[in-house]
Amino acid sequence: MIAALLLAEALIAFCALAFETATARLVAPSVGMSTDSWTAIIAGFLLSWALGNHVGGRCSAGGAQRSLCRAAAAVAGAAAMVAATPLLLPALDSWLVASDPVARWRLALFAALPTLGPGFLFGIAPSLVMLAIIRHSGGHGALVGIANAAGAAGSAAGAVAVLWLGLDWLGTRGTCLAIAALGLVTAALLTATAFRADTRHPA
Repeated sequence: MIAALLLAEALIAFCALAFETATARLVAPSVGMSTDSWTAIIAGFLLSWALGNHVGGRCSAGGAQRSLCRAAAAVAGAAAMVAATPLLLPALDSWLVASDPVARWRLALFAALPTLGPGFLFGIAPSLVMLAIIRHSGGHGALVGIANAAGAAGSAAGAVAVLWLGLDWLGTRGTCLAIAALGLVTAALLTATAFRADTRHPA
């Protein structure tokens, strides 16, 4: 049970940072790869992730099963948005950038916007998973630390895997589809764990 939750925490972070890294390549044809675009991507992702964490914490009432099902739904929604992003960017480019391709605020907004939806939805899940870990471990401090470490390791692995492997092997669209597929696997893991949690520890 705890092992599955720790794995889910790592996979959520992997998917989130993998997509954040892939976003830089997705927007590069329109805005280039500069400190401005990277700053916009990182700021947009972190702000949406922080809001998602806040919402996830507020949605934690109702027992382990409900919390983990909500986390699964959020991750599945994020996966769908990741898969759709390469298809939506041309329209966003035409609407936002094409009319004034040298306006810095337009370029920054274009770079940040793709991260907002997935960042928010991926951000909801870790709070819910962490609360489930706390409930099922009795608030054991070591496990909370391990969960945070799992998230950090997943983040690092996601960024490195996309930068050094995914983009070269699969291209940007293929990488987004792979991230989305892993997100759906994570959502399935959370759903399965939710029903195990409810059986062992009724709300």
